[in-house]
Amino acid sequence: MQKIIFLTMAFFLVSAAGYSSDTQHHPTALPNPESYNAHFGDMDADGDDLVNAEEFSAYFQDAEPAVFTAIDLNQDGNIDHDEWHAFKKAHGLKHKE
Repeated sequence: MQKIIFLTMAFFLVSAAGYSSDTQHHPTALPNPESYNAHFGDMDADGDDLVNAEEFSAYFQDAEPAVFTAIDLNQDGNIDHDEWHAFKKAHGLKHKE
């Protein structure tokens, strides 16, 4: 049952990525997105240009795993720079220096 829920959620997340920027970035409700306004490089602890779940959790210690899953649009287990900025743009978050 969990696999079906996960696959359904992944389908909706990937589908949401194909819509214009006027649509919601992801179908799940997140806590205040402003609390996730960070510079990508600050989260990428190992410098591989990807943020994995462990790096995300280390940077956002109170984040629920569903937040990472919602931002990881292609569901490859990493957030890349484009996914991070798509998330920020969808929520009107500005680039953080």
